[in-house]
Amino acid sequence: MPLHDPARHVQLTPAAWDPERARRWLQRWSGAALEQQNNYTWPLHPRDAADCEGAVRPMHCMYFGALGVWLALARLAAAKLCTLPAPLADILRATLAGYQRAPDTDEDVPSWFLGESALLTACCLARPEPALAERLMAAIRSNRDNPTREALWGAPGTMHAALCMYESTGEPRWADAFRDSAEALWATWSHDEARDVWLWQQDLYGSRVHYLGAGHGWVGNLHPLWRGQALLDPQQRAQLRERTLQGLESFALRDGDLANWPPVLDDTTKMLVQWCHGAPGFITSLRHAGLPEALPLLLAGAELIVRAGPLTKGVGLCHGTDGNGAALLEIHRRTGAPRWLEHARAFAMWSIEQSEAEHARHGQWRHSLWTGDAGLACFLLDCLAGTSRGMPGLDVLW
Repeated sequence: MPLHDPARHVQLTPAAWDPERARRWLQRWSGAALEQQNNYTWPLHPRDAADCEGAVRPMHCMYFGALGVWLALARLAAAKLCTLPAPLADILRATLAGYQRAPDTDEDVPSWFLGESALLTACCLARPEPALAERLMAAIRSNRDNPTREALWGAPGTMHAALCMYESTGEPRWADAFRDSAEALWATWSHDEARDVWLWQQDLYGSRVHYLGAGHGWVGNLHPLWRGQALLDPQQRAQLRERTLQGLESFALRDGDLANWPPVLDDTTKMLVQWCHGAPGFITSLRHAGLPEALPLLLAGAELIVRAGPLTKGVGLCHGTDGNGAALLEIHRRTGAPRWLEHARAFAMWSIEQSEAEHARHGQWRHSLWTGDAGLACFLLDCLAGTSRGMPGLDVLW
């Protein structure tokens, strides 16, 4: 059984790692982003607009809106590769105000990727404001029983808000909010007797389905649980370990030294190799898990990423070449083996080529964190440093 669709990938000759080219791209992109921002926002790229049913107004969320771009630019500013036009706290507050005037999805939602919670979290971390913290707490609490049971809309996303606030402030109320959402997630984690695995069912976009990947499914739900494992009780930690290992082995498909995971349980008709569905997201979502027993299987997933090559979709952490490169960089962090850093940097050079070709095709950059060039900027910074800081907006904000 094929573990990937070659038509979704392109075969390119790996270019030699060129740190100066990476820095030039970072300076070129950040300079254009700062020059083209208007009231701290950017127009949607045509490809993002097509995914939003033709929407053209600027977005403010983390996924493909202004927040994600400013998080990337803040990292570049810290690296002395650009200069922000105002204090970051002021920029983030203005971005939140823009969202509150016109929510990206036409209604105010707590979603971490597409709604208000990431904006509120970033504002609170940049400049503590009690009123915003209370609003964030209410958003987290209101999202605990979201029936989507996945990271994009549901509690597994807003649990990252609680963790960010707890890690920054040490206030017990944020740990309590994390545990409250974890309790709700645990209550919907059901045992499949036939497979002897524990599953979540997503009630998403009018369908009920068992997604497995990082974007909407099983391993994406594990990400905040493992990141906040110290806040769980001993029994929960033991169950988390057992259920993670069971699922990884049960859901995996193998071909020699390669492995991948299908997007949907028991459906292998569309095998993908990208962060949202497939091996890259499994690798990055288990960053905080340790689990040496799982490493051989994750290494087989990494081998598949290298064998498949860059994605035809181009740049994008969610479903692009740099997202796959980020998984290889995470494998390098876990193993220390130089070959994985070499592979990650090869993906970085491919990503630069794909980004520049896309810019020439459309006459504009794709200013977004999870679908475009802002995410590539974060990946290139990690490649220059030679280590992974984690997925932007999930493991680290800026």
